[in-house]
Amino acid sequence: MANHAHSASPLALYEKLEQVYRQLNGRVSSRCVGSGQGRYLQLLCGADGMTQAEISSSLGVSASTASELTDKLLAAGHISRSKAEKDKRRLLIYITDSGRDAADAFRQSSQDALRDAFAVLSDDAQTQLLSLLTAILEQSPPERCASLSGDTDMIRPGKRI
Repeated sequence: MANHAHSASPLALYEKLEQVYRQLNGRVSSRCVGSGQGRYLQLLCGADGMTQAEISSSLGVSASTASELTDKLLAAGHISRSKAEKDKRRLLIYITDSGRDAADAFRQSSQDALRDAFAVLSDDAQTQLLSLLTAILEQSPPERCASLSGDTDMIRPGKRI
């Protein structure tokens, strides 16, 4: 039987990338704080004393999502909030010792989960995958979201995948 090379449709590629993302995110989130909380804590480890608006912008999340994350992390004792010394109208968010511990656990858990997930690929395959994903990310953004299956609204800026 002849072996015919078939190219994958853009929609099939997108669906597989989404499945991989969800699987990786689930592996990381199931081990410690959620990935949103972990990213938030990681950010504060590098830039302690930020406003909620700055955190929202840096994480690329909505103000309401940042607020929800802040509330959860405050309740867990991982962050604290206090007025800025120079401008008492500004509330600054700081990471606590327990937050640093949670951030360290998140970082380690993430590394372990990702190492385990990619272990199915050889070193050469991992290098090739990184090269392919980098090529996709380095291309200039499309002028308009192209249709993958005739549905022009399927993928649009800001749509969470």
